[in-house]
Amino acid sequence: MTQLTCPVDQTALQDSKTSGEESSQCAECSGIWLTTAALASLEDNAASDDMVKGQRQYGKHEVEHLCPHCGEAMVRFRYRGYNLEIEACPIDTGFWLDKSEDREIRDVMKQRGSNLDRSASAEKSWHKARRGEKLGVFQRVKQLLGFH
Repeated sequence: MTQLTCPVDQTALQDSKTSGEESSQCAECSGIWLTTAALASLEDNAASDDMVKGQRQYGKHEVEHLCPHCGEAMVRFRYRGYNLEIEACPIDTGFWLDKSEDREIRDVMKQRGSNLDRSASAEKSWHKARRGEKLGVFQRVKQLLGFH
């Protein structure tokens, strides 16, 4: 296998584990290279089993950093529409995460799951209200906060 090089400082990447997933890490900048499958697994571990993940890349644009895998210019994008920009291989073999962005991705997936739970609870309450079922103040507050 070819030695992967950090797209930020051209240091040789070292094999490592990121949230239990195989990765390659830069000793200088603490950036991480994750394969597409490893990123999907990281997301799955942070998300609920029934959550639909949807589109991952928004606002894509090419950057000067070269992909550790294919050597072509990487693509930067807003991760799932959040205010978190990461870089991807242009042929979808993996992702470059700067220091701590793996934690930010887990946080995004957990937040999305929580938002979806609240949305489902609100929808359930709306349907009950349409059918004439009355909820007390405490039941409405509990559902609003995501407690069922």
